[in-house]
Order: sequence, then C-alpha cells, then structure tokens
Amino acid sequence: MTVIQHKKTLYCMLALSLGVFSLLNCPSAHAEDPRSLKHPLIGYWESKLPDTECIETYWFREDGVAAFTSGDEQLEAKYEVTPQPDEHGFFKLTHRVTQSNKAKDCTKQVTETNKEVVSYLLFRPDGYSFISCDDDDPALETCFGPIVLRNNAQKNLSQ
Repeated sequence: MTVIQHKKTLYCMLALSLGVFSLLNCPSAHAEDPRSLKHPLIGYWESKLPDTECIETYWFREDGVAAFTSGDEQLEAKYEVTPQPDEHGFFKLTHRVTQSNKAKDCTKQVTETNKEVVSYLLFRPDGYSFISCDDDDPALETCFGPIVLRNNAQKNLSQ
C-alpha cells in the first residue's frame, strides 16, 4: 500500500468514525420524552374523573415505587409490572400501598394500606395514554381512563 492509499484509508476511517459518532449523539425525535426506555409505564400520569372533574395523578418511578394522588388523598406504593403485555395487549400491574395520608380520594373513599391490588393496563399505540382495567378481558367493561402521560416530574408525599 502506498502512502497516498494509506492516507486515503485513514481519512475514510476517520470520516466513517465521525459519522457514526454524530449519529449516536444526534437528538432523536423522542428526545423530549423524559420517560425511561425500561418500561412504558415509567413517568408521571394524570386522569380526570368525568363526573366530578377530580384529578388523579400517578407517578411510576424506575425503582418500583409509585406516588398517587386522588382528591385530598396522597399515597405511596411499591409496584411490579410485567415487562411485556399479554396476548390481549395488557400489562399486569400489581401494587401495594405502603404510606397514606388517610384523606379521602376522588370517590370519597380512603385507601387501605398493605392491600395488594392488581390492574391490567392497555396502552394506546403511541404510548402517551392508557386505560386501567380490573381484568384483561378484551371487552374492556371493567376499565377507566384515559390516563394521560404528563411528564416525569419529581413528586413525593412530602411535597
């Protein structure tokens, strides 16, 4: 290989390396989405109850802890969610409330602590909203929502 061929090869390799590096560091179309790529549930969600206009919020953190608000109620929970949906498209969410301020929620109820609750979540294809159901029946008769992604704001019971 001549010196000129060697230089051309080095320049080509340098150009290729810079091209790959710039692609890896290029902001993607979803750069504004602060959610984790670990699971579509991770993030800060909100739902408005249709009859009362009462707001419920759900913040699912990557560490398996969630914070919920509903009316005057504030809860913290431990949760697990299946990594993949079932054959009907539902993710199974299991959570147990670990802390409560014992205030009434949007339905004027007080949530029990240490009680395991199972829900089935069905996301829209764009991932920016889901419905929550009591079972994974495709008829969707036991569901409420939509629950809409707002952001991944830092929230906890002390705020």
